[in-house]
Amino acid sequence: MNKTFLAGIVATGTLVASQSALGLTLYETTQDKVTFSGRIAAGSSFVDDVHDDHDPTNAGSRVRLIHEHNFKGGWSSIARAEWGFDPFYENGEDAHYKRLLYAGVSHDDYGTILVGKQYSLWYDMVGVWTDWFWYNGATAQGSFSGASSDGGFDGNGRPDNAISYKNSWGDWTLGVLYQTSRDDVPSSVGYSGNLTGLDRKYTAQGAAVYQPRDDLSLGLTYTHSDIDGELRGGDNTDENVDAALLGARWTPGNWYFALTAGEYHNLVRDGDFSGVENGDGIVDEARGYEGVALYNVKGQVPGTVQLYTGLNRLEDSDSDARNAFYLAGAAWMLFDDNLILALEQKFDDSKNVDDSDYSNDETDLLVRYNF
Repeated sequence: MNKTFLAGIVATGTLVASQSALGLTLYETTQDKVTFSGRIAAGSSFVDDVHDDHDPTNAGSRVRLIHEHNFKGGWSSIARAEWGFDPFYENGEDAHYKRLLYAGVSHDDYGTILVGKQYSLWYDMVGVWTDWFWYNGATAQGSFSGASSDGGFDGNGRPDNAISYKNSWGDWTLGVLYQTSRDDVPSSVGYSGNLTGLDRKYTAQGAAVYQPRDDLSLGLTYTHSDIDGELRGGDNTDENVDAALLGARWTPGNWYFALTAGEYHNLVRDGDFSGVENGDGIVDEARGYEGVALYNVKGQVPGTVQLYTGLNRLEDSDSDARNAFYLAGAAWMLFDDNLILALEQKFDDSKNVDDSDYSNDETDLLVRYNF
């Protein structure tokens, strides 16, 4: 496997180097390799002033199947299928759904092309830098906002019907992504007011990362999604998404620091805030900030201990409403970092449109095993 494409495989769909799933090799020759891997994860939340049985719930369990092939002349290919599921049958079923389904080719000199449902360049090149909390996080970076919870419709999370190209030149890595039309909006989307449906014409996305040295990266990504809203009575309304995200990452020694800041037009839904009501259920303008600081403690106990803190802050630009929290956490990773035990304390700082508090602090526990 050539180094450019291998780096893309590692980056796409992983958060940190510690997530090194074991994987099961189903088939392997000098040219081909088929692997099966995934994770089982459970979490439990204790919310202040809220009665709950605290039963463990599914926390992102998934399985994946990957086929890799090496061609002559430095080319390689990959095909990946990944499905999320609920191993605990909380609602009487496994609740499986498609997370990723793509194929692609790569070359050290000519870059990487992927086609299908994949991680966006927005997330894979910039947003992932601040998605380091083990249980919470990624609420203010715009990756998983929009008409579907995985960011698939608007293109910032795991866009469907997409083709992307990424390559590196010196200290720069550049990428472009195009998403084709779609009008069958996920049924999970709750429409508000007069809005009855959405029709995506296309999504165009670009991202650039400048890495002048190994421990420092600066990134920028932008998305335009041409979307029409369908109103009661048959009329249409402009619901185009325009969003931009800036990011910075510094990784000296055992430390990790990252910060992102974004502006979002027609990307965030009313439900992300308390008290916000628009005629179409979509926030006209919002901004988001995410930050993380982490230290890896090594050699003191078996495995690795991570101590981390940070913030997520999503704001409505037209009112005092915000969805915000500060966080302190610790995680212990064992068995080659495949078993993760995490404890997070979230200090909620959310506000209503009139600047009144509606927040509840909470304590979260996570157990996860990568296989």
